[in-house]
Amino acid sequence: MTKLELPVEATKSVSGLHAARAVVVLIHGDGSTEIISKPSVQGHGTYRRGVAGVVKLEIPPGSLAIHAWLILNSKGHIKGLFKVYNDKGELVLEARLTKRKIRRLRGDPKYSWSIEKALEVLGLSKHVRRYNWDTGVG
Repeated sequence: MTKLELPVEATKSVSGLHAARAVVVLIHGDGSTEIISKPSVQGHGTYRRGVAGVVKLEIPPGSLAIHAWLILNSKGHIKGLFKVYNDKGELVLEARLTKRKIRRLRGDPKYSWSIEKALEVLGLSKHVRRYNWDTGVG
């Protein structure tokens, strides 16, 4: 098992209009999911109020880890970045969420189902209108 250090946070701006959230969703080989949002080491986040830090993670064999970094703006729009890591700790897919569209930036599109499952687990499916897995670098 490979160890990864990924940032996690749940912070808000002082005005309360903007929020940042970073979580790790583990998808095990049997299809079960686990959300990791508590940092094991405290640190600084994007905004002032809230909790932020780093989680030290060991990905079990046959599992995938999806690191989701999301920003909520004052209009209620969400943008973010999703990174999928395999059980060896390699980055296998990276995608971006902007304007209710998810677009592949780099990596193998065969792992796209894991990002869709992570969105479903996090309750963000209604914030995505379209997926584009054919773009980006292979």
